[in-house]
Amino acid sequence: MASDAPPPPPAMPPPLTRNTISFLGWIVTVVIGALLAILVGADILFHREDPYNSVITYLVLPVFFAGGVFIILFGGFLEWRRRHRSAPGEYPPLPIVDINRPWERRRVIAGAALLALFFGFSAVGTYRAYQFTDSPAFCGRVCHTVMKPEYTAYQHSPHARVACAECHIGSGAEWYVKMKITGLHQVWAVATHTYHLPIPVPVENLRPARETCEECHWPEKFSDSMEKAIWRFSPDETNTAVRYNLLMRVGGGSPDRGEGRGIHWHIGRNVTVRYWPRDRARSDIPWVEARIGEAPPRVFRSADCPPGDPPAAEIRVMDCIDCHNRPSHIYQSPNQLIDVALANRVLDTSLPFLKRNAMDALAADYPDTPTALASIDRTLSEKYSALTKGPRGEEQVKRNIGALQNLYQQNFFPEQGVSWKIYPNHQGHYEFPGCYRCHDARHASNDGKAISKDCDLCHQMLDQAEGDAAFGPFTYHGGPFQHPRNLGDIWKEGNCTDCHGLGASARLTGGG
Repeated sequence: MASDAPPPPPAMPPPLTRNTISFLGWIVTVVIGALLAILVGADILFHREDPYNSVITYLVLPVFFAGGVFIILFGGFLEWRRRHRSAPGEYPPLPIVDINRPWERRRVIAGAALLALFFGFSAVGTYRAYQFTDSPAFCGRVCHTVMKPEYTAYQHSPHARVACAECHIGSGAEWYVKMKITGLHQVWAVATHTYHLPIPVPVENLRPARETCEECHWPEKFSDSMEKAIWRFSPDETNTAVRYNLLMRVGGGSPDRGEGRGIHWHIGRNVTVRYWPRDRARSDIPWVEARIGEAPPRVFRSADCPPGDPPAAEIRVMDCIDCHNRPSHIYQSPNQLIDVALANRVLDTSLPFLKRNAMDALAADYPDTPTALASIDRTLSEKYSALTKGPRGEEQVKRNIGALQNLYQQNFFPEQGVSWKIYPNHQGHYEFPGCYRCHDARHASNDGKAISKDCDLCHQMLDQAEGDAAFGPFTYHGGPFQHPRNLGDIWKEGNCTDCHGLGASARLTGGG
């Protein structure tokens, strides 16, 4: 007599991951997953700007976690192949999921929970990894040996609160992917120690400034003019101060409110300036082309410019970074550093010959930073040994030594071969050619018109005072610039860089 009882449910087959290889994968995955959960939770609850911890949490450990998952799946694949080869027909070629079976239902629920946990952690980790790789800490501190000078200078720059990626990458996924891919060779160079120091400039394939700088600084919003005070101190016994108040013709404007004149005329919406740099640093510019609106372009050539048109691939359209080429990584010269420090009372003008002694200390060549700091301490201590005999004098000398050492560490990096001499600053014309690259009265067009060297094109002198009068009230009397060394008009025959540039002596650079 046949029985009407239902057939017994099929026995639960052992999971495909029940093998030695998958077991090792489970160990790796569970251990790394638990460690990741702890580190991610700690980062969320007690966030600290530690780049090395972030590298381990969001870049290194996820690779090992994914490796553990791969080992589990690979072991399951090998087990599946073994079963089909050893017992053909006993197992179906593809899994059959029937959640009416209790053991299959438990496996489906457990698998879904694990997948949800995995994708949840992956989403958080991927987003945090994206944030971290776009952060200044990643750019400046992970590659510490290479990027220490750039990161230090950036922290003391006007853009210290602007993330590196805002300028080097900008918004949008296209440039993010492009820059990350092109940056892989830099990662390889750092890993294999095949990088070059100091870092070559300018940066190749940098995104146009109109798509990055002008997100915050666009020409229509520039002011017409602004006042700027410049302080200089002479290397004499009293550190004589000289103050210049200039009206900077910043320029700007827009089509609907009128095109402005002045410095930013060069990147006006109705103006296109192209130039050919003969050297990598873009300090030598023998060919310039300017076009206003739909008018025919006018070409200006220096006397030593080769005939014919320059190579088309080497011609640049002028934008912000052609003048502001060091907006965030500024290395100041000893003259600039000491003048600003004296003007802001960081250094004490009452110490005799401090400008001269400080210039000697900063301008010397040192093999490394500890040697430089020790030499600065020793040099100034010897120069002012008479003052250190009293408690107030000793404290004053130590304070100035500490301030000078801080200035050195922010601007000089002998281990990487980095200083102000390596990276020319094209803004201005005091120590590097800058404006004089084109505005030298020697770039002429075919009709004989030259690019003007007139100082009043960009700035006008409002006030000039020397000595005690420099700290008095401003009079705004205007008038032409008067050289403080009583040179008469002889200074007009050359450029500022002839006396204050790299080829000038440390003595001559002070006070002018």
